Amino acid sequence: MCDKGTQVAVGLKRPRLCSQATQTPSTETKESGTQCGYGGGSYARKEDSSEWTYILIEWLMAEGLLGKSQLCPRCNKEMKLVTCKDRSDGFKWECRIQTSGKRHRTETSIRSGSWFAQSNMTLEEILKFTYWWCQDLEQSQITRELRLARGTGVDWDNFCREVCEITMFDSSQKIGGEGKIVQIDESKFGKRKYHRGHHVEGQWVFGGIEQESRKCFMVAVDKRDEATLLPLIERWIEPGTVIISDCWKAYCNLEKHGYSHRTVNHSQEFVNED
Repeated sequence: MCDKGTQVAVGLKRPRLCSQATQTPSTETKESGTQCGYGGGSYARKEDSSEWTYILIEWLMAEGLLGKSQLCPRCNKEMKLVTCKDRSDGFKWECRIQTSGKRHRTETSIRSGSWFAQSNMTLEEILKFTYWWCQDLEQSQITRELRLARGTGVDWDNFCREVCEITMFDSSQKIGGEGKIVQIDESKFGKRKYHRGHHVEGQWVFGGIEQESRKCFMVAVDKRDEATLLPLIERWIEPGTVIISDCWKAYCNLEKHGYSHRTVNHSQEFVNED
C-alpha cells in the first residue's frame, strides 16, 4: 500500500524528533476540508490528543504503512519528524539544513507515498474503514459509523478492491497436485454505468483456486479458447489435480493432459451437490 521508494526497513525504534517535537500540540487542530461533503469534512472534527496520534503514527511506521524516514527533495538529507498545528496528523517531515550559506525550509506530509496520501480523512478513520472493510461490513454501515459522505465511502470501497485485485495478480502461484481439488473459471471484468445500457468492453480474466488452502492464481487473457487456456492450466496447475469447471468447450481435453476433470452444468444447476 506504500510506495516502496519512501519506505525503510520495518523496526520498532521510535522516530527521532527534533526539539520542536517535545512540545505537545493542540488537542483540537482544525482545517478546512471538503472530503466528506459536510461541516468541513474530517479536518473539522475534534482531533485526538497528540500523545495518541504519536502512538498511532509510531505503530504505522513500525508496520511499514508510513515511511520511517524521508529525504529532502532539495538537499537530499534526511528530514526530521516535527510537531505542527497546521496539519490534522499533528506531525510533518521538515528540513531546515543550511547549504551553500543559505538555509532552506522544506516540509512534506508524513502520508507522502502511502495508503493515506491525499485524503482528508484522519489516519484513525482510514484505518477503521480498511479494517471494517476486511471484516465484510457493508459499505453503508462503515459510512454511517464514520459519518462519511456516500461518495467517500464508494471511493474507499473501490480503493480496497483495487488493492485486492493487484495483490491477487502479484501473488499468483502454482497450485494443485495429487489429491488436490482446484476450481477454475473465466470471467469478463467490465461494468455498465448505473447498471443500464450496453455492457462496456472489459477484460477477460482466467483463474483458479485450490480447495482447502485457498491458494489461487489469476491471469488476464485476450481469448478464452483452448489454445489460450490449456497452456495456462499446465503452467499454473500441477498434474494429477482434480479440476472442477463448467462445461466450457475449452476444458474438454483436460484428462488427456494428466488431470482428473469434473464439471458443473450451469444450465441445470449453479453448484453440484457433490
